[in-house]
Amino acid sequence: MTFDNGTWWLVVLLLGFATGALIYLIKRSLFGRVDKLDEAVKRLDETTVKKPTYEKDKDKLTGDIERIERDYTPRSVHEKSYDELRADIKTIMQTYLTKDDFIREFSKMDRKIDMILDHAIKQKDKGA
Repeated sequence: MTFDNGTWWLVVLLLGFATGALIYLIKRSLFGRVDKLDEAVKRLDETTVKKPTYEKDKDKLTGDIERIERDYTPRSVHEKSYDELRADIKTIMQTYLTKDDFIREFSKMDRKIDMILDHAIKQKDKGA
């Protein structure tokens, strides 16, 4: 069997199409997986934390938790303090003067002093 130039041209053209199709399929399957893996790595890189950053944040949070546990006051202690304060307020309201009471008493005292002073002035005028 002998092939002329047209046949060779057709065979080379078919081999070129076959090679191109094979390369396209390999590229699509192989590099498609590579692209998916690249996207997965990018997604992991965006959503995960580096170990030094994690350790630093963990140490900071551990210190915060220890400080909170050390400084924490239970609710029962707060309730007891509130009860003591309420009792103190009740005692203060019963034993201390209000501003109005103080002004009223001071005004009474002022009038009495004025009356004594007037009386002393009259006595001095009578005696002189």
